[in-house]
Amino acid sequence: MKNSSYFSKRLKEERKKLDLTQAQAAEKCGVSMRMWGDYERGISQPKAEVLFLFKKIGIDVDYVMGEERIEQPSENLNEIEQELLALFRRSSELGRAVILSAARGAEKKEADVTTRKVG
Repeated sequence: MKNSSYFSKRLKEERKKLDLTQAQAAEKCGVSMRMWGDYERGISQPKAEVLFLFKKIGIDVDYVMGEERIEQPSENLNEIEQELLALFRRSSELGRAVILSAARGAEKKEADVTTRKVG
């Protein structure tokens, strides 16, 4: 298998792992849907700056570029945790801030309740 075949196969695999359509992935990375399709068909390879955007949306660029996958903690997550991680990765900067704020608020409320029960 040629390097471009590995790249295109793995890029598609990573996109699907993030539960993104080609159009969504292309939009998040600032490329046209046609260009994204060319990447996944092995017709084109992205420039370095696009690879940085791949990484920003949660694509394992080292794996896509041919490295063996190192087991990630996310592979040990339960179904709800995986869904939350996928939603977080698909979110905009504002969406990520809202998700983090909600999680931090819930954690603080739980700590307050626990403190009151103990005290």
